[in-house]
Amino acid sequence: MFGKSFSLDLRSLSTQPAVLHTQKARVCQSECDELCAQINATLDEHENQMLSARLVIGQIMTAVLAIHLLSSAAWSADSSVVLQVRIDGQRLYVYGEQLLLNPGHKVYFGSQDLDYLFEPRLLDKNESSIKLLLPFQPVPGRYWLKIGRNQDDPATEVSLLFNDPRVTIELPGVAKTALGAALSEDGASAAQVVTVDQCPESGENCLTEDDGLDNVFCGSAASFNPREGSQAMTVSNSQELHLDDEYTVEARVFIQEYVRGGILVDKYSGSGRGREYRLSIGKDGLLRGWFTPDGTLVDDFAIYSNIQVPKNRWTHVAYTNESGQLRLFIDGAVVAEKQVRGRPAQLGYQNVAIGGNNCCPGYYEVINGLIDEVRISDIARYAGSFEPPRREFDPDPHTLLLMHFTAGGENVGLIGDDVIPSEFHSTVSCAAT
Repeated sequence: MFGKSFSLDLRSLSTQPAVLHTQKARVCQSECDELCAQINATLDEHENQMLSARLVIGQIMTAVLAIHLLSSAAWSADSSVVLQVRIDGQRLYVYGEQLLLNPGHKVYFGSQDLDYLFEPRLLDKNESSIKLLLPFQPVPGRYWLKIGRNQDDPATEVSLLFNDPRVTIELPGVAKTALGAALSEDGASAAQVVTVDQCPESGENCLTEDDGLDNVFCGSAASFNPREGSQAMTVSNSQELHLDDEYTVEARVFIQEYVRGGILVDKYSGSGRGREYRLSIGKDGLLRGWFTPDGTLVDDFAIYSNIQVPKNRWTHVAYTNESGQLRLFIDGAVVAEKQVRGRPAQLGYQNVAIGGNNCCPGYYEVINGLIDEVRISDIARYAGSFEPPRREFDPDPHTLLLMHFTAGGENVGLIGDDVIPSEFHSTVSCAAT
């Protein structure tokens, strides 16, 4: 019995390794099948995701193409397409497609903190680029660049953020900077703006034909608004600022609205024989130079421009007398000429007033806008067309009065004291315009 049992146990032991190997093989095969199934499922899932991604990409490309076609159709009808903007000091370069192709369109630029914009001077243009001259170098802040028939309903609108040295273009749903881009889901808006670059301080690639001129023309300006109770600025101790056979009265102005009177520079007492001379912009928008030889209104002389002074942009205006030849200038162009006999009365009753008439309390013919670089000279500085000044005037022996308004109401001319700004008039940064 023992021998038989022992023999059977030996046989069981002799066959156990094979069984174990078989079981191991079956377990491994099962695990492999399960693992392979998992891998295949994962591959199938990735393949489905890739297919979905390809479908999404195709849909996006189709949408972009549709947007491009629709936008192109819209742009071709009326809009300018702004692709790049570059700022170099006071000069703004805009690049794109169909820029100012519509002859009725203008460019507007200004701070987003104000409710009005100005029209920069257009230096050059074609369908792919325009070159603009700003009256100041933008300080940090947000500015609008608009192209269209008017600033309230532009065909193209771009928001610029200046944060020295960084310059950023902003639009609803779009923020693209000179140092990198972040494009939102609003691809239609993104199509209008691509990049903004600011010239490096070294400036070798940014030199222009005007290189060497001061970038910042205007630091501050005198601000007047008759609807808010503004009054004229009075230059005390200027009663003896008389004009003779030759003179120039000039200023830079930013007219917001044409108003009655609209005095820029005035020496006019308003009563009796106290009147002498005046430079103004009337309710019709015309520039007016005026003087009386005897202090009355009996034999006075006036000359009017043949065009309006532009609104909502900085403009240089001048009124000269060259031995009886009166001339008016707007941005360096002769806009009126007239021959007269006589010179302004020299009475000494009244101080020079800026921005209005100081003969009476309260509002009296006050201009609605800003005034800068007021200069009165005892020579006729202009006889024909000239390039408008692009830097602050330097006083010379012929400068009777000169006010930059960068240092409050300082007068650096030969006659008269400084003006002390009051609650009825103030100085503001030109960059705000």
